[in-house]
Amino acid sequence: MKLCVFDFDSTLMDGETIDEIAAVCGKKEAVSRITEAAMAGELDFFESLTRRAALLEGAPLDRVQAVCESLPLMPGAAETIAALKGADYRVVIFSGGFRWATAHALKSVQADAEFANTLHHKNGLLTGQVGGEMMFDDS
Repeated sequence: MKLCVFDFDSTLMDGETIDEIAAVCGKKEAVSRITEAAMAGELDFFESLTRRAALLEGAPLDRVQAVCESLPLMPGAAETIAALKGADYRVVIFSGGFRWATAHALKSVQADAEFANTLHHKNGLLTGQVGGEMMFDDS
């Protein structure tokens, strides 16, 4: 079996999904500060993601979904996946980011599967909660 697995954010997609969502919510600077702390080793992935997702509480679901459906792919990403599919590879997209983005990318590049987290919502607004397949808390 031939398999190729791609990370989504900053690999297949040109940027970071949470940064793009935060920008339309007016929270980009606050989210970026938490990301920087995580990159400096001050926070683990789980804590970083839950803190950043909490900042998105109250964001309109339709705006968030629109952002996720308009994220730009890296130059050559679609062509690379098409070539892999043509060579009978199974292509999987995974992300510590969010399912709305990876599910849209899966359809657009005709990948075989995707795995990501879910931003929880209620009454058309994000709740600030996140969960899913890529979450990890080793405490």
